[in-house]
Amino acid sequence: MRLLILCLLIYFGYRLFKKWALSGKSSGMPQEPETLTMVDDVMVKDPFCQTYFPKKTAVKSVIDGEIYHFCSTVCRDKFMEAIKNSKQ
Repeated sequence: MRLLILCLLIYFGYRLFKKWALSGKSSGMPQEPETLTMVDDVMVKDPFCQTYFPKKTAVKSVIDGEIYHFCSTVCRDKFMEAIKNSKQ
């Protein structure tokens, strides 16, 4: 009987401690929800090598009135050459 009472006291003590320790914290959500919606940069896909990279680091080119974003000048040059070869 003493063992049962001791186990119950330990259990309730644990629950009280847990409630006290977590009382200052929210339910796992950050204090500022705006930080969740703020985007540092948009990822774009290279039309030649099909890799994704940040738009702010892209090599931009206008081809036939359309803006293309490339991961590097090498991919841009290969894409331009492939377009030139397909038109011939």
